[in-house]
Amino acid sequence: MADTRTLPEFSLVRGGPFYDLERSLRLVRPPRFRTGWAALLLVLVSWLPLVLFSLLQGEGALQRLFAEFQVHAELLLSLPVMVAAEPYIDARVGEAAREFLRADLVEDKARGAYEASVARMARWRDEPTVELTLLGLTIAFALLTTMDASRSWMVEGGASQRPSLAGGWYLCVSQPLVRFLMLRWLWRGTVWCVFLWRASRIPLRLVPTHPDQAGGLGFLSIHQACFSPLVFAAAVPVAAYSFRTNAAALTETPTTYVMPQVLFAVLACVVVFAPLTFFCHQMVRAKRKSDAWFAAVAAHHSRRFEDKWFHAQGSRDEQILGAAEFSSLTDLGSSFILARKMKLFPWDKRSVIAVGLSGLAPLVMLLVFDRQFLAVVNQLRQSVG
Repeated sequence: MADTRTLPEFSLVRGGPFYDLERSLRLVRPPRFRTGWAALLLVLVSWLPLVLFSLLQGEGALQRLFAEFQVHAELLLSLPVMVAAEPYIDARVGEAAREFLRADLVEDKARGAYEASVARMARWRDEPTVELTLLGLTIAFALLTTMDASRSWMVEGGASQRPSLAGGWYLCVSQPLVRFLMLRWLWRGTVWCVFLWRASRIPLRLVPTHPDQAGGLGFLSIHQACFSPLVFAAAVPVAAYSFRTNAAALTETPTTYVMPQVLFAVLACVVVFAPLTFFCHQMVRAKRKSDAWFAAVAAHHSRRFEDKWFHAQGSRDEQILGAAEFSSLTDLGSSFILARKMKLFPWDKRSVIAVGLSGLAPLVMLLVFDRQFLAVVNQLRQSVG
């Protein structure tokens, strides 16, 4: 087992201007996170003013605001989840990076290149121009976004159709904040993908007989599932938007309502696990070598076993019970089967299911909240049947 103490700190989260701002506000105190307070502060900044401004506006604006699920889904579910998931994702990603060395997957001569990849990832994470660019894109989106007059709580009464105080705050503060956090996580995911690509270019010592049937890379799929909270956070606005724009389809044609969310869940699985394909070429090479090695060793061992116990004279007089040849033949057979079962892609069924369910969870929550879950399930069952 390799020593991981000299590995540079690996973190997707602990860097960048926004992180420095959180530290200055004492929302983050390394080495610990205080994501609960950070999430609460962002909710107070993004959601609470909408309630206060709608209350001041009167004319039923507050009731119309609370009747729209999309706003509350974005600001009370999606936004806090993106903030609260930071320490969890950071810990799992850091663990995955250390596992390459802990499991002796990186040879000593390639360790320098691996640590250089870690250092480069940290520089990308800390690059201030990236987050400033993301902030600029968020502001541009806000300026280009047109007000939806059908969302009555966002406009003032009368024929002017001007944005209300709540509508203006939502367009200029709340929605851009959610978009910025999503774009920042997208950048972090890109950094992690680049790191995995660079790690896949380093010669790895894969073990075809590893019990994970992935040559020792099975931990990658398990750790990739840590992005499930972000999939959930992105799926919440999708489900809420579909409900707001076509609520009738929820009970009248549930299949057309459910399918977009299912497609989103499938797309999320593809996006989350696609970076693992970078390691396919090394896994294919290791499996090809192991097939030839084990075929030769198994043939040699089995031939000697049969010569001794089936063809040689006097073999029947030896004690069969406790004979070492039988135990070694069994062990070799188990290793041969493991090597033959080695996957060509380091995926894990439970991890894929976790990510997929995260993409579907907002839809189930919405159906339960709207008291239509059983009705939709029955209609789907009838349509399938």
